[in-house]
Amino acid sequence: MKRTILIVEDDYQIRTSLDKSFRRRGHELFCAGELAEARAVLRERKIDLILLDFRLPDGCGLDLLAEAHELDAEIDVIIMTAFPDVKGAVVAMKAGARDYIVKPFELEELHLSVERAIEERKLRRTVNHLERERRGTDDFHDILGASPAIEGVREQIRKVAGAETPVLVYGATGTGKELVADSVHRLSTHATGPLVKVNCSAFPEQLLESELFGHEKGAYTDAREARAGLFEMADGGSLFLDEISEMKPVLQSKLLRIVEGQPFRRVGGQREIHTGVRIIAATNCDLQERVQLGEFREDLYYRLNVFQIVVPPLRERDNDAVLIARSFLQQAATALRKPCDQLTGAAEEVLQAYHWPGNVREVRNIIERAVILCESETVGVEHLPTELQTTAFVVRRSSGTNGDGMAPLAAIERSYINYVVDRVDGNLSEAARVLGITRNTLKARRRPVGEG
Repeated sequence: MKRTILIVEDDYQIRTSLDKSFRRRGHELFCAGELAEARAVLRERKIDLILLDFRLPDGCGLDLLAEAHELDAEIDVIIMTAFPDVKGAVVAMKAGARDYIVKPFELEELHLSVERAIEERKLRRTVNHLERERRGTDDFHDILGASPAIEGVREQIRKVAGAETPVLVYGATGTGKELVADSVHRLSTHATGPLVKVNCSAFPEQLLESELFGHEKGAYTDAREARAGLFEMADGGSLFLDEISEMKPVLQSKLLRIVEGQPFRRVGGQREIHTGVRIIAATNCDLQERVQLGEFREDLYYRLNVFQIVVPPLRERDNDAVLIARSFLQQAATALRKPCDQLTGAAEEVLQAYHWPGNVREVRNIIERAVILCESETVGVEHLPTELQTTAFVVRRSSGTNGDGMAPLAAIERSYINYVVDRVDGNLSEAARVLGITRNTLKARRRPVGEG
């Protein structure tokens, strides 16, 4: 695995020897003979690992170690010294050095220390990947449903996951765009790396820029220390940009450079930083329309829209609402320690008839509420929100009396009022309370049109 290494060593022969040796192993090398030179390199380049002499002409190597970790907490530092003592080693390790090597040393010994640092970072990513796999062996275990529409989404994920291309996920709020991003990452060549997520609509422009690209100490009033951005954190993995349509034009320009493989700089920084990140973007609006309105860069749109996955709304997914509700019911019952882990047939009919404007997210919320209300072993219609019952009732009864398949509003209203009266065993006062109207109004609206 290629790494960017900075050698800070005042002995020219040692510095040159190390430079040649590590270059032969495929690493990118920068060299400095004193602290001032090293600081200049750190300001301009992203460094993965520093081989640092303990004593330098213009100061102590530990000073640079602290500064390096302020710039990037992930930098590995290996201290090299010709003046070994236990106290020095302890101080170096407490200051954040990864290893402490005494001169003269064998090159192989130093190479081994560097390789251990590289392998350790790879191991951390592998452990994270295995932990994700442990939570479920089915690559699509979070994408619930059995309809042809959602199976088509799974097939698209299978096809694109192994590619390096950006993915643009379209779908209404609550349809599960983030779950699609999870699956694309889990099946990709970046799976052992991190999946980092950010909602572009959740931050003002300046804060989003800092969040994505990081900032240097003093870049703005509250920047008391340097901080890596999400692109650096996602290096070797994937970055999920939710609600990409809300990103401002200035940030779109910076994002375009990264998508095209160019380096970027932190806010207030001079160092050019390269990252290997797979971009997965999502939106609930028509990006082409945003392009036509001049609100979204056309060149960025075409770079992101290489492969498009459209997540269908729940109303277009056959019987998936009931399957999803059953799954959420099991989860909620377990989490809340309730015995109600089954739906009545009538409740399933209502769930199936409802049009679900809030999609899968709405199913989760409604089922969790029902479990909280339920005191028996089954969740029934009475545990579902009134508006859900009303809408579902209208859909079921709207086979209609007109030639165009639509029922008159007064007929649907009267039919629903009678339905509620039946549900409360004919108690008109209780029915009026449920409907939110007076008893006299209820009586009047039960009469057929034209009846006095």
